Amino acid sequence: MEAFKINLTVKAENKEQLAEKLQAFQDLNDALSHEDFINSVDVIVENPEVVEFVKEVVPEEGKELLWTDYLVIAKKAFERFGD
Repeated sequence: MEAFKINLTVKAENKEQLAEKLQAFQDLNDALSHEDFINSVDVIVENPEVVEFVKEVVPEEGKELLWTDYLVIAKKAFERFGD
């Protein structure tokens, strides 16, 4: 894979927020395939409310989701985003 040098403008309130945004970008880039990364960005850009939903349903640090949790999340997602 090739490495490219780019110029990028990122809006941030301060250097710490800039570092967080760039780290989040790097984490997503490292964790997702190219296609999944692009699809994720498309979903977020087209449906920014999905970010708040994910924050709402993500488990607390160290807690694992049970099957019942998945069902509750699916129900909430359908109610909020279903046609």
